[in-house]
Amino acid sequence: MTSISNEHFKICPRCGSWLVSLEWDEPANPGKVHDLWYCWQCQNKFITIEASDGKGPSVTEITKPFFTSLVVE
Repeated sequence: MTSISNEHFKICPRCGSWLVSLEWDEPANPGKVHDLWYCWQCQNKFITIEASDGKGPSVTEITKPFFTSLVVE
C-alpha cells in the first residue's frame, strides 16, 4: 500500500488507471483526512492525505433530508 500526499491525486500510482474508487476516509487529526483508494485495473490500494477544516456535517444537515419526509400533517 502506498501513501501519497496530494489533494487532487485520484489515479493509480502503480498503473496510471483512472478506474479508482474511494474505499473509506478517516480523520487523521484535526487538519488532515486519509482516503483509501482501490484501483479496479491492477487491484492496488493507496492512501491520499487531504487537508480538512476539521468540521463534519451537523446533525441537522444529516437528518433533515431523511426525517422531514416522514412527517405527516
